[in-house]
Amino acid sequence: QETWVALQRFVRSGRIKNLGVSNFGSRQMQEIMALGAPISANQLEFHPWAEAAHRDAVAFCHRHGIAVTAYGSMGSSGGAQEITAQGAFRQLGGQLGKTAGQVLLRWAVQQNITIIPGTGNPKHMQENLDIFDFALPPEGVAFMDSLWRGQTFNLFEHVPDAIE
Repeated sequence: QETWVALQRFVRSGRIKNLGVSNFGSRQMQEIMALGAPISANQLEFHPWAEAAHRDAVAFCHRHGIAVTAYGSMGSSGGAQEITAQGAFRQLGGQLGKTAGQVLLRWAVQQNITIIPGTGNPKHMQENLDIFDFALPPEGVAFMDSLWRGQTFNLFEHVPDAIE
């Protein structure tokens, strides 16, 4: 809280335009918002298998006009190959003329989530940019929305609201 109050002074002086948080849950964001300064963005892990705490944080952000920025949308460097090799994503991508990775990124974007995919590969950089010329059909979105119910995972072990 002390840090946030200090940062608010920089906002008032014009040195900082927007303040954001990372890996915050609704309880933590409510505590910060009670200090009187708005939260501009919350960056957290988000993908179809995100745990309920992450989904709850995203819903809270959307209700309060807080931008959500997602990392790990394709499973990060450790799991991307395994995740994007899954048949359902490849099939959906094939129907749309897109890759499985593009399907995963587009799913997040269609949920009003900003994504920050990381790659050093120029081909993948271009693929990551080529997700704005199509939309997932409703049945594709519904399928991806249902994935977490059977299995969740947390790549980076950050759990919103787990820290007091």
